[in-house]
Amino acid sequence: MVLTTWEWTRASGLTSFVLLFFSIFAGLLHSSPTLKREWKSRLYFFHQTTGWLGFLVIVFHAVILLYDQYVSYEWYAVLVPFMSSDHRILNGIGTLAFYGVFLILLSSDMMKKVGRSLWKKIHLFSLPAYLLALIHGAFIGTDNTSSLVLLIYVGTSVLIIAIFLFKRMRMGFKKGKVAQEG
Repeated sequence: MVLTTWEWTRASGLTSFVLLFFSIFAGLLHSSPTLKREWKSRLYFFHQTTGWLGFLVIVFHAVILLYDQYVSYEWYAVLVPFMSSDHRILNGIGTLAFYGVFLILLSSDMMKKVGRSLWKKIHLFSLPAYLLALIHGAFIGTDNTSSLVLLIYVGTSVLIIAIFLFKRMRMGFKKGKVAQEG
């Protein structure tokens, strides 16, 4: 069975989305104070690995578009946000998600040089980058009517929101305890 460039594009887009979800979910879970140290180190490794794999699959997703004969994107339409003649806004959103993920990974690898404070601020872009990738895939993807793909988009979003709210509530309770003790 030979896959077309369009099938490779669809598969790599969904794969990168799922890998980035795993990375963000693991990152949010990793920072939970209730986890044991051994789980934290495993989650951290999983967080980093899925983040980089997701990014590499995004790069593949973008490069394969250059070889698609049906849509035929130019290099600048793939690399420069909102330059695509086809689905200008949605492709631009996807490109912004790509750069957001790249910035997060780059700052993580250079944390000692950029400092922990700046790194944390840049890392806050992970949720907006996820949201941009979700919008890009949900509205431009040709599989967006598939029950499985809809389940992926809705399921990952519910899980991200749940872990984010859980983390925020735990932090709020911790701050409240500190304020009461003080």
